[in-house]
Amino acid sequence: MLSRIFRETENAAVNRKRQIDTLKIFNDHVTEIQEDVEYRVEFSAGGHGMTIQVSLPPEFPLEKPVLKVSPQIDHPWVNEQCKVVSAPGLLNFTVHSDLGRVVQAIIREFERRPPPLVGDAGGGTSTTHHTGENGQESCTSGRTSPPYMMLAFAQQQQQRVLSFPELLDLSAAELEHLSQSEDRLDEFIDKLPPVLKLNNAVEDMISKNEELAKENLTKEPQLEKLRYGVQDKLEALAILKDSYESLSQEYQRLSDKYAPSSIKESLRLAALHSDEESEQIAEQFLSGKISVEQFVSMYLQKRTLSQTRKTKEEKLGSQLKELERAGY
Repeated sequence: MLSRIFRETENAAVNRKRQIDTLKIFNDHVTEIQEDVEYRVEFSAGGHGMTIQVSLPPEFPLEKPVLKVSPQIDHPWVNEQCKVVSAPGLLNFTVHSDLGRVVQAIIREFERRPPPLVGDAGGGTSTTHHTGENGQESCTSGRTSPPYMMLAFAQQQQQRVLSFPELLDLSAAELEHLSQSEDRLDEFIDKLPPVLKLNNAVEDMISKNEELAKENLTKEPQLEKLRYGVQDKLEALAILKDSYESLSQEYQRLSDKYAPSSIKESLRLAALHSDEESEQIAEQFLSGKISVEQFVSMYLQKRTLSQTRKTKEEKLGSQLKELERAGY
């Protein structure tokens, strides 16, 4: 009983350490606050430095980790206590999950779609931390105020502009002139560094495909030659197969013909045939169709042949029985 409890405790410790290792493997800037209990992961999203505080309960990984984002952000995955509660990897977290991948997925979500900050400077709002009736820290003031909504909208627009920094160099008249013509807009877009990079990558892929196609064409004669060679060998194989089947049938026929049992049966039938011929000679003699000299000569010849065949049959039969008793 004690050994089983010890093994379970040891396995839990190993699983906990493995989960912590994945946190350090899949994420950069991981700081240990309290060994095996609390860690901080730093990252940047939308030009803002952010952190995720990872707290591991005593029963982790049987229990889910507690992830808290700082500073306060407005995102569907984060509740009013700044805790990540709706991330898919966290919702489906089990002992077989990877803590590092779960945190990595959350950070990538914030990096791809930077959430607006609550209480950012200049926004006219402030973040008030207080303790509610349930004893949990709350950071909700300003989340639904009009100044906050204006700040969030401004941050979203700024993020869109930052996606194309080339627009910052254009005046209002140039922007209006650009927006009035699809051709000018297309030309402007084609000159953007990301688009140029993408076009160059496409051209490189096209060039490589053309080179590969040319190389394949140079190998076509060799492939055609090999194809004809394979076809000739298949035809030769078909001929050999037919010959093999014919020879196999002939072999089987001869094997049956010259089998000891077949030879014994042939000797028996031949001896019977000689007996019948000697009887026919005797009938011819009795009916006066042949002379005495002819009868004696022909009759003795057939009877001798019949007796010889019977003797061989009996001897062969005896030998076969001895072989059968010997196990052959």
